[in-house]
Amino acid sequence: MKFNTSTLTQFLSQNFYINPRLIAPQKRFYADLGMNSLEFLEVVVYLENTYGIILPDNEIDKIQTIRQLSELMESNLEMAEA
Repeated sequence: MKFNTSTLTQFLSQNFYINPRLIAPQKRFYADLGMNSLEFLEVVVYLENTYGIILPDNEIDKIQTIRQLSELMESNLEMAEA
C-alpha cells in the first residue's frame, strides 16, 4: 500500500479544523499548524491504524514537518511490504 498525503490532509482538516490550503510539505506541526504533542500523537495513531503499521517511537520523536512524516510513512510501508 502506498502512502497518500491526501489522507493526512483530510484528517488534519476534518479533525483539527486546519484549512487544507495551509497543509503543505514544509509546514511544521507545532509551529505552523498550531498542534500540540497530544494532537500530533493522535495523527500518528490514526495513520498507524489506517495503514496497519507501527512507526518507531525514536523516529516519531524526530518528526517536525508534514514532509518528514510522509517520508517516514513511505519508508515504513515499503519495509512492511518487503
